[in-house]
Amino acid sequence: MKVQTFMGGVAVLFIGGALAKLLGAIFRIPLTWVLGAEGLGLYQLIYPVFALLIVLASSGMPTAISKMTASRIKAGDNVGARQVLKVSLFFLGIVGIFFSALLLIFSNYIASLQGNNLAGLGYIAIAPAIFFVCILSAFRGYFQGHSNMLPTATSQIIEQAGKLIFGLLLAYVFIDFGIEYGTLGAILGVTISEIIAVVVLWIYYLKSRDKTKNYAQNSTNSTMHSTKNRQVLGELVRTSFPIVLASLTLPLLVMLDSFLVVNLLGNAGLDATQATSLWGINSGVVTSLVNMPIALCLAVAISIVPAVASENERGAVFEKINKALDLIVLFCVPFLLAFTILPNALISFLYSDSIGENLLVSCDLLVLSSPILLLGSILQVQNSSLQALGKGGITMINMLIAGGIKIACTLLFVPNNLINIYGCAISNLAFYSLAVLLNWVYMRAKLGFKIRLKSLAPTLAGGGLVALVFLNISFLPLSVYILLPLALVLGAFVYLFSLWVFGVKFREMFPFLQRKSLKIK
Repeated sequence: MKVQTFMGGVAVLFIGGALAKLLGAIFRIPLTWVLGAEGLGLYQLIYPVFALLIVLASSGMPTAISKMTASRIKAGDNVGARQVLKVSLFFLGIVGIFFSALLLIFSNYIASLQGNNLAGLGYIAIAPAIFFVCILSAFRGYFQGHSNMLPTATSQIIEQAGKLIFGLLLAYVFIDFGIEYGTLGAILGVTISEIIAVVVLWIYYLKSRDKTKNYAQNSTNSTMHSTKNRQVLGELVRTSFPIVLASLTLPLLVMLDSFLVVNLLGNAGLDATQATSLWGINSGVVTSLVNMPIALCLAVAISIVPAVASENERGAVFEKINKALDLIVLFCVPFLLAFTILPNALISFLYSDSIGENLLVSCDLLVLSSPILLLGSILQVQNSSLQALGKGGITMINMLIAGGIKIACTLLFVPNNLINIYGCAISNLAFYSLAVLLNWVYMRAKLGFKIRLKSLAPTLAGGGLVALVFLNISFLPLSVYILLPLALVLGAFVYLFSLWVFGVKFREMFPFLQRKSLKIK
C-alpha cells in the first residue's frame, strides 16, 4: 500500500480537495440558476439536517480509525490494523442503517418543524446516503491510518462529480413539476454519488489486499488471536466518543440555524419566501464560498492525525503543528483579502443573475463572514492535533462553550429587524473566535505549545502587497468578467513572487515534490 510523508499526504488531499471543491462550486452555481433562491433555500434546509445525522452516525470515526490504525502499523501489527477496519465496517453499517431509517420515518415531521413542508420529499431521497457515508468513513480512516490519502482524495472528487452530474440533471428534469421536485432531484444526486464513492473505495481496498497476500505473515506483532473484536470495538468507541461530540457541535449549530433562522426572520417582519431566500443566500452562497478554503485546509487537519499519533517526542509534535499552521495562514491570506476587498466582483461574477436584488446583501455578508475562513481552518488543525494527542475531550468542551455563545447571538440578533440575516454572520464569528481562543489557551497553558510567529512574517508581507493589487484593480472601470480574473491572476503572481522574495523555501515546505512515495512490502 502506498504511503506519503506528512506533507505528501497534505498535497494529495489538498489537490483532491481543490478538485472536489471546484466541482462543488460548479454544481452550486448552476443549481442556483435551476432552483432559484427559494429552491436553494429549500435545499439548504435539508442538507444541514443530513450533515448533522452524518456527524451523529460517523463523524470522529475516520480520525479514531486513523489513529488506531497508525498506532498498530507503527508497532508492526498489520493484522490488527485490518481488524480495526472490519470491526469499524460492521459497527458503522449498523449505525448507518439506524439513522437512515430514522430520517425516513421522521422526514415530514422535520420538514414541518423547519416551517416548510416541501422539504419532506428531499429527506426521503437523502436518507439512504447516511448508510453509505458511514461505510465511506470506515474505509477513509483505514487508508488515512496507513498515511495513504489518495483513496480519500479520490472518493471526495467522485462525491462531488456525482452530485454535479446526477444532481443537476435530475434537478433540471424535475423542476417543471415544482420547486420541491427540483430540490428532490438535486438531493437524489447526493445519494447516488455516495453509492459510487463506496464502490470505488471498496475496489481500492481489494487491490491493496491483493498486493499484500502475506499480510498476516508479515505482521510482527499480530493481535488477530489475542484481541477480540469487542475489545477493538470498545477502543473504537472510547477513542471516537469525544471526537464525535466535538465534531457534532458545528453541524448541530448549522441544523439549529436551519430551524431557527427562517422563523426568527419572520419575527423581524419578513414573510416565509423572503426569509427562506435570505437563508439560502447566507447558507448556500456566502457560507459555501467561505467554506471552500476551509474544506481545502481540511487536508492539513486530516494528515496531521497519523503524523502526530506516530510521534513520541513533544518537540517533533509541536514542529508539525506549527508547520501545519504556517500552511494554513499561507493559504488563507489571499482568500481572506479577495473576500474582503472584492466581494462585489466575486458575487456578481458567480451569482448576480440568480440572486437578483439580494446581491448587496450577499456582498455584505461575505465581507462580514470572511474572517471565518481563517479561524475555521485554524480550528480544524487545533482540534485534529489535540485529538491525536488524546485530548479530544478538551476540543469537545471548548466547542460546546463556543456553541452556546453562538446560539445566544443568533437569538439576540436575527429577530432584530435592523440586523436580521447579518445576525447569522455575527453569531458564526463569535463561535469560531471563541473556540480558537479557548484551544490556544489550553495548548499554551497545559501543553506548553508556542506559536512560531516569526515564520508568518513573509506571508503577512506578501498579503499586504496582494491587498494593494486588489484595491487598485477594484477601482478600474471594467466588467467583472474581466476585472475578477485579472485581479486573481495578478494577485496570485504577486503573492507567490513576494513569498519567494521574503524567503519562503517552497522545496523545504513541500518536500513531496522531491520524494517518491514509500511502499509497505
